[in-house]
Amino acid sequence: MDRTQMTLAIAAALFAAVLLGWGLRWIFALLNPPPPPPPTPDSEWAAYAKSCEAERDQAVARRDELERQLTNRLTQTQAELDATMEGLRAARTEVHDLARRLSEAGAAAE
Repeated sequence: MDRTQMTLAIAAALFAAVLLGWGLRWIFALLNPPPPPPPTPDSEWAAYAKSCEAERDQAVARRDELERQLTNRLTQTQAELDATMEGLRAARTEVHDLARRLSEAGAAAE
């Protein structure tokens, strides 16, 4: 065996070793999946829960304030409606009295 054949034989053996190593590594990776990620510490969950509770409290406060405003507006509108109905009732009574007086005055003039 001369030098060229020896070099080719060694190169082929090294190439086969690289292929065998790559194949074994691939099989090892299939048989051993990566470990699961570490669990989130409780302190992070507690901070997240507290921030969610704060958001909920803000939303409840906004809802209560809006409900209070709408109740006030409804009360004011109801008071305005009552005042308007009372004024309309007084105007109708006055018109009825004036019509009665006018009819009495017309009957007296005849």
